[in-house]
Amino acid sequence: MELAWQSREARHRERYLSRRINLWRDIFPPRMREALLNRETGGIVRLEYGAGEAVPGYDPKLVHRVPRSQFARQEIRGRVISPLKGRHYPKGMLGSLPGVFPQNCLPGRIIDLDDATMTVDLNHPLARYNLSVQAKILDVADKVTETGGRLTCWMEEWADNGPGMQARHQSQPTQFGIPDGMRRKDETDDGRFYREPRMVGHLDSQASEFLKGLYADALPEQAKVLDLMSSMQSHMPDNPALHVTGLGMNAAEMSANPRLAEQLVHDLNADPVLPFADGSFDAVVCSLSIEYLVRPQEVLNECARVLRPGGKLLVGFSNRWFPDKAMSMWMDLHEFERMGLVLDYFLGTQAFQDLQTVSIRNWWRPEDDPHINTTSTSDPVYVVMGTKS
Repeated sequence: MELAWQSREARHRERYLSRRINLWRDIFPPRMREALLNRETGGIVRLEYGAGEAVPGYDPKLVHRVPRSQFARQEIRGRVISPLKGRHYPKGMLGSLPGVFPQNCLPGRIIDLDDATMTVDLNHPLARYNLSVQAKILDVADKVTETGGRLTCWMEEWADNGPGMQARHQSQPTQFGIPDGMRRKDETDDGRFYREPRMVGHLDSQASEFLKGLYADALPEQAKVLDLMSSMQSHMPDNPALHVTGLGMNAAEMSANPRLAEQLVHDLNADPVLPFADGSFDAVVCSLSIEYLVRPQEVLNECARVLRPGGKLLVGFSNRWFPDKAMSMWMDLHEFERMGLVLDYFLGTQAFQDLQTVSIRNWWRPEDDPHINTTSTSDPVYVVMGTKS
């Protein structure tokens, strides 16, 4: 399934593998059950929904002004979570609100905040948006007799815990910043941390293929590419015409990367200035590393500088990292809010147009993956991209 929608800042696509759909029992958005019936493997269904047709529509009665003191502060990894304007939090943290139980983990948003009060919006994050839904049938099995089992509301599966959270509220920047938000558990010199090569990847092979596919769709055929914060695992598409320059922290790791035509060791946290001339590249790609930058806005400004007009910047990430070196703010955010944070970096450069976000979730983890006994679900993939004006 692919859910497509557009905010004021960007276009968004959410891809989700829907496993074991039961057309006779499950709950679908309007017209979808009828459209899927009698379709064969490989069939594609496309449906358009107006705002409020597939998810609950916007209701002003779900916006509440409450005392700021009602915010249920929590401590995570030694840090106190405080309310911030524009951020999403579990509804149960937002105080005593009609119809909201403390255990409610669905997202609600703080849309205004002062010293004494906060305004919280309990509407669905997609309540105001038109939605385009495309379903591609990957497999069809005969129905067997069942005496029980689950009943799935598929729109809730697709859209209730993430999509929409990456968009700004009425084009106003989200207050992502928290005290010491750019600090890390390990503040020792990064050069020492990365001195010894770490020949490990942060994605399973299925998620890596998805990331490569997204890059392949966006990169020009014969592009000169800067692989920013490069390492041993390449996520570049299988296109020998790409000329890839790697910039990373460890020469041995980059030497093991078969896609790099050249490499350069450079610490962006010590010096965010990229050692390249203006307009040197057709594309800059940063994979699984944006969470380690302590001056990310400066680095993205540099990415814009070294790109040619029309060049692409692509930032991909998942939910796995070196926890001692990731910025604390990153770990406090919902995965979809992390896309919103990276999107804010793009907007902060004032150099990019045609901004897009993509999420890919809930695929099967490959059976030969070392983490298969921990989870059967593949690592999620998130990408934010834009074109230099």
